[in-house]
Amino acid sequence: MCQVDDNFDCVDIYKQPALQHPLLKNHKIQLYPTFVKNSMRRRPSYDGECPAGKVPIYKRTKRHQIVTDSSSKLPIEDFRHYARSTGHYHTVSLDTTQNNIFYGGYAEITAYNLSLVQGQYSISSIWVESGPPNELNSIHAGIGFRPDIYGDSQLRLTTLWTAFGSGNPGCSDNICAGFVQVTQDKSYVLGAVISPASRVGASDKYALEVKIQRDQSTGNWWLIINEKIQVGYWPKELFTHLSTGASKVRFGGETHASPNLWSPPMGSGRLPTDGYQYSSLFGRLQHIDSDSDRIDVIPEYMKSYNDAKKDCYDLKFYEHLGDLYRRAFLYGGPGGSQCDN
Repeated sequence: MCQVDDNFDCVDIYKQPALQHPLLKNHKIQLYPTFVKNSMRRRPSYDGECPAGKVPIYKRTKRHQIVTDSSSKLPIEDFRHYARSTGHYHTVSLDTTQNNIFYGGYAEITAYNLSLVQGQYSISSIWVESGPPNELNSIHAGIGFRPDIYGDSQLRLTTLWTAFGSGNPGCSDNICAGFVQVTQDKSYVLGAVISPASRVGASDKYALEVKIQRDQSTGNWWLIINEKIQVGYWPKELFTHLSTGASKVRFGGETHASPNLWSPPMGSGRLPTDGYQYSSLFGRLQHIDSDSDRIDVIPEYMKSYNDAKKDCYDLKFYEHLGDLYRRAFLYGGPGGSQCDN
């Protein structure tokens, strides 16, 4: 579902931006997660691959320099406008509530095209998190629109992580040093364009399978796409509270708009009350246990969160949405000026 484009450089895997992080000076790259079978390690080649020993990294513009400061608390202009204290930031999600340790999450996220402008973003992702608010460790992975990073309104594979509390704007894709990439395939790297997208009103939906999973042997957090593409991982050295597991798994959408802009659409741009054919969907919601098994979420231990008005964004959970999607929810909405009035 990802398409190859020419906006990536093939970089020596041992000279990739992640290894510029001060905490990763002595990091040994893990080429494969230990939880996959040996047969999955002998993957086929793809069109648009980098040569052996190199990985594709999005071509950075002068404005988007790699951030290597170990605290990530410097007032970096590129990230200042992401902070929740400025502009309009909204989240709609379904969250685990049980007192448990989780080792990852999985979902199928349906893809829709939207139109955003500079100063807005809209992402749909799984995230794992742990720690008190002022020390929150969080990893988000999914699909979304980041005109601020990529200069366009194309749907892309995108991520966000932070180790410095809920008030920290965090690091997206390869803009900050940290995420270690191992795939050679340009079709499935951070920033890759997602295509085709679903059509609003159609009964068939295109979905991307996204999984974040902790490697129990190394402690690294892996990003797996469509169950076979091992994109890379966030090393355990980056985190404190996520180093042993996650206290919560969340599924949902997030948006941001600069103070002079309206909140952008989320999901398909339609509310869940519009129905299955029109609304975006998270399907097959699962968390990962200590044995690396995927477990369907338990309805009585899930709680929805929405900090926006219901005519802006909303979420509707289904305990069983057929054999294909099982535990699932419809979500999203048009955004607009009504979100913050």
